[in-house]
Amino acid sequence: MSEETNIPLPRSLQDIVGALLFASETPLTAGDLREAVRHVGIEEGENREVMEVYQTATGREVDAALKGLAKALDVAGCGIELVCTGGAYKLQTSPSCGRYVRSLLKLDRPSRLGRASLETLAIIAYRQPITKSEVEEIRGVDVSGNIKTLMDLQLVRLVGKSELPGHPFLYGTTPLFLEHFGLVSLQQLNELDPTLQRSNPREKLALYKKPVKQEELELAAAAQAAAEEAALEEAAQEAESALEGQEEEEEFAPAGKREDENAGQQGDLFIADLSGDEEEDEGEFDEEDEEDEFDDEEDEFDDEEDEFDDEDEEEDEEEEDEEGDEDDEE
Repeated sequence: MSEETNIPLPRSLQDIVGALLFASETPLTAGDLREAVRHVGIEEGENREVMEVYQTATGREVDAALKGLAKALDVAGCGIELVCTGGAYKLQTSPSCGRYVRSLLKLDRPSRLGRASLETLAIIAYRQPITKSEVEEIRGVDVSGNIKTLMDLQLVRLVGKSELPGHPFLYGTTPLFLEHFGLVSLQQLNELDPTLQRSNPREKLALYKKPVKQEELELAAAAQAAAEEAALEEAAQEAESALEGQEEEEEFAPAGKREDENAGQQGDLFIADLSGDEEEDEGEFDEEDEEDEFDDEEDEFDDEEDEFDDEDEEEDEEEEDEEGDEDDEE
């Protein structure tokens, strides 16, 4: 039986990051390095725990490994350095060893940019996005040839079109520009010379947008007003149609149902009115009854007095008659 060979694991995450950057043909970001480490399967055996640690590496740990690698290469002085351009990392030879590398690879001395091309490139880098006419306004000469040279060297590219009349092209720098000049980002241009500051890309883009005319604003306002008026008219028509539908339902409702409803409404009103009248009549009746009873009592009292007077008169007449008879007898 053949014995399995055990491949030793890397000593640290820094070794893994260095190997990945050396093997890659293109620059890698910290995220790319982290994904490459996490996609490696965990092997069973004594290496399992260590591989689990590497697989669960965080972004902060990858950044620390990159910093450690850059410091180790600087201390070792092996002619290789770690550079970061545009957020991506790569290993490259030191500039001091360039002549020996060109000699080995049989490469000619790289052509240098002329002063005019460098000035044009600097204007584009600090004022991008920018049109050719604006570059010519700054330099005072035609820059068509310079821009063509920079585009051939892949240092300048087209980034869009302006909305101004004629729709001129807008120019900007490429990622190779950062790599060629050893810049991490375009923000480092401000650090090279405090007197030269990059323009705000958003503000620059706003300058190339088509200005809105007053007539267009008025037309837009009129269209909005017309839309609102149409909406109001539609709402009014819906309300009118709803009312008409309700009236038609009432008009075509069964006669008995309408009479019952009307009778119910009238009955309620009649009962309500009658109840009020009865209360008033009861109040008046009570007052009149009290007055009539009082008058009847007075009449009865008067009748009793009349009877009493009649009885007295009769007694007086009887006494007078008796006295007259007595006188006659005497």
